[in-house]
Amino acid sequence: MLGAPLTSPGLVQGESQFQNPHIIRYDAHCFTINGRDAFVFSGAFHYPRCPRALWGDRLVKFRRAGFNTIESYVFWNYHEPEEGRSDLSEFEGFVKLVKEMGFWMIARPGPYVCAEWDAGGFPHWVVAKRFPLRSSHPQSIETSQHWFNQALPVIQRSQATTGGPIIMVQIENEYDYCKLPDPEKKEYIRALARMASNAGIDVPLITCWTRQVRERFDPDLARVMDTCNFYPRWNILKEVPPALAKLRKEEPASPLGVTELQGGWFSEFGGKLSADQDGVDGAQLNMLSKTVIEQGVTYFSYYMGFGGTSFDWAAKRLTTTYDYAAPIREPGGLWEKYYAARGIGASLGMFGGVLTRAEAPENATQSTNKYVSVTERIGGQSAVVFVRENANAEQRYKMSFEDPASPTRRTITVPRQGELVLGPREMKMFPVQIPVPGSQLRYSTAEVLGYGLILDRHFLVVYDERGRAAEIALATEHEPTVEGDALYQYWDEDYESVTIGLRVEKTEKILYVNDHLLLVALPRDLALRSWTAEFPPSVVPSPIALEEEETRPRAPKPMTVPFIADMAMLGETGSHQSRIWADLDFAPGEHDVLALLPPLPTKCRVDGVLTDFKYDRHWRTARVRVTTSALPYPSMTLNEVQYQVENFDSASGEWLNSPARALEDLGPIPYGYVKYRAEFSASPESKMAISAFADDGKKVFVNGKLVAEASSSKKQVEFSLSSYARSGTNTLEIAYELFGSPNFGENIGELKGVESVRCGADLQSATAITSWQIQRFPAAMPAATPAATKTRDIDPNFSLGGWSSSTLAEGGGPSTEIVPAFTWCRAEFTLEKPDEPWSIPWKLTFEADRDALLYLNGKFVGRYVTIGPQKDFYLPEPYLVLGGKQKNILTVVLAYTDRPQHIRTLRVGPYEEFATRRTHVEFEW
Repeated sequence: MLGAPLTSPGLVQGESQFQNPHIIRYDAHCFTINGRDAFVFSGAFHYPRCPRALWGDRLVKFRRAGFNTIESYVFWNYHEPEEGRSDLSEFEGFVKLVKEMGFWMIARPGPYVCAEWDAGGFPHWVVAKRFPLRSSHPQSIETSQHWFNQALPVIQRSQATTGGPIIMVQIENEYDYCKLPDPEKKEYIRALARMASNAGIDVPLITCWTRQVRERFDPDLARVMDTCNFYPRWNILKEVPPALAKLRKEEPASPLGVTELQGGWFSEFGGKLSADQDGVDGAQLNMLSKTVIEQGVTYFSYYMGFGGTSFDWAAKRLTTTYDYAAPIREPGGLWEKYYAARGIGASLGMFGGVLTRAEAPENATQSTNKYVSVTERIGGQSAVVFVRENANAEQRYKMSFEDPASPTRRTITVPRQGELVLGPREMKMFPVQIPVPGSQLRYSTAEVLGYGLILDRHFLVVYDERGRAAEIALATEHEPTVEGDALYQYWDEDYESVTIGLRVEKTEKILYVNDHLLLVALPRDLALRSWTAEFPPSVVPSPIALEEEETRPRAPKPMTVPFIADMAMLGETGSHQSRIWADLDFAPGEHDVLALLPPLPTKCRVDGVLTDFKYDRHWRTARVRVTTSALPYPSMTLNEVQYQVENFDSASGEWLNSPARALEDLGPIPYGYVKYRAEFSASPESKMAISAFADDGKKVFVNGKLVAEASSSKKQVEFSLSSYARSGTNTLEIAYELFGSPNFGENIGELKGVESVRCGADLQSATAITSWQIQRFPAAMPAATPAATKTRDIDPNFSLGGWSSSTLAEGGGPSTEIVPAFTWCRAEFTLEKPDEPWSIPWKLTFEADRDALLYLNGKFVGRYVTIGPQKDFYLPEPYLVLGGKQKNILTVVLAYTDRPQHIRTLRVGPYEEFATRRTHVEFEW
């Protein structure tokens, strides 16, 4: 069942607003899917920001972190770049894969999507129609219907109600920030809701930050559930609880949902890369996630779960990388934030079902430290306690909370001895009265990673920071036995529970409780890199070899084996006859692997080689050391390049003859430099005025000389020609830097290009230049072919008349002069195909004294801007040629120069921090 790990049985409460309440519905608490209450734990993954061949890899990483839902926008301009020429097969393929991999899905078809995406998703042919976007204007309604007529049928046949994965559909996006009158907004949202209904969308409709739908008296608007989006960085308590309280008051019949919970932040030219920004690390994600759960949220989605690369669809002033400092990084790498998200997923997998209908009783908790807040949410006879540090300093404290399983709701005070410790800005979430295999977990001040049954023994894995004391209480009918290094233990005969104090060490600590439960305490960083896997019990020969004369029957349930190691991730697992195996991904170095196994494994193989291991029959521990070799693929500095110079030559490539007008009126527009060329009559005494449709950058040249005072992003510039013009005929060349439209605000529908150029003795009597030659796409880009309209690839082997050779370290240094030319540089390199176990993402490190466009084997991989911050550009594996004699071609287009020596760094190498090797570990009985 899709998402089953995060669901629990719930009452059927059908409501008239849901056409298929037995399949999906919601109430004030949560979504109920296929008759089970669900905690929706989601992450955003935009399929156009990742090559299709890599979707599966990224989705596996979502699954391993415990996500049960994937969310994505559906990008109108990506699927229909030209009017009437749409193709949604890529979206359909993504939805199909999401379902195959066991996720639910949230589809967000807009029409407006924001997303740091060009024009917020609106095609430029729509912009060319010149009506107010996102409004109730008849053309806005008409074009929105046009898009929905294409997108919604795909979504409709992929809904959960028709056997697909889609459980929600979002219309519009953060409409509160759109400056339109309230009645007009209502009319537009109502129209979108009706379009969805008419298209057969019968899963819940949602939106975000759209207060119009919170008005419940309108049946069309009432069908749409509003949610919040949060990007508070560390300003969590000031922003999040008040907004959720307001949402609860205004949406009393809907569950609290967060459509976008901060998973990072984007990067802009001249700013900081996402991962270098403050307030977007794993600690912030941990506190933010636990805060919304504490407040009663039962659906949230990280924006982003995986960011990826915007390629040539980035919005204005946005970098190519959309890494976003997301849990899954741009090249697919995993870092500390991924493991923080995985901790949330592990918790929700165990007690998400408790939280779906939990309530927060008043005055149920206390803390002895004013800087440590303690709250509790109770669901039935179980609960979850939340502990938060509020002063950005280490705190010591005791706390008390209600026992939800007690008829009198007795108070539990912890710890029995000493005090607990909470680090700066730390927040913990731990269960109370949760059934675990073989027992009942009364509570644990250490967070819980997992539990299971290893045929004849149960296990419970908890974690906390190294050196801390933790307290765990378990149900026991009889006086308990506890083997191992405990700080203390108490038996409460009246409440049939044993309380155990222990200290978390640098590695694992194992206690043996009541001759059947292995209590494993791990340091947090090790725990969140450890995984469990299930195997059929039949792999262990029967009867099981047990200690002494004990002959317990074989457990009928799957055998769950914890693999405790500093893994990057658990790969595939399996079994055959009397063997089990697991693929473990490791970074280079030495790794100790601990597996809890039933007796008596006789052999261990590592990558097929018999390997010594140590097995302790009493503690059920098998230990083996794994050595991962150093990364065998070094970086390569490319010093030899070929180059050719592209001038404003009307004989090269496709040029249009046209008066100055919006580029949208001429057809598809590029992500790149648009060249304008015109001749005009003037004298040195003349003046010139240039007007552009948008505040895009541009370089202006008169007779080949840069007009510095006109070369800016100003929409209106005026200047004297005294230093540039000659009497008679002159040449004007303008390079218009067309790199996306705003994704947010009033200018998402801005037109592009040069609007007018006037020249004359004075600007009052100046006349317009009406005859222009315009090149929208460079000669190397076959943009006229249908295949190129979406990808805008180049031909890496094109020639303007021959390539010259150059060594970058030579040539006497670059010229500082800015000229009306673009230098195309080409460097070749070969990459050996990595050995099968290695997973190595590659990057181009590039630095130069000029802005540049970067292509790998003809495919766009990045825009470099001298003001930064991006200098590392992801080279997607599907774009690379690996092995054999065929070479990879890097193409660099340097702006405003006729020399290649502006390049300072041109290096291809691996992301060493994300390179892993898969190790095959096998145990045999």
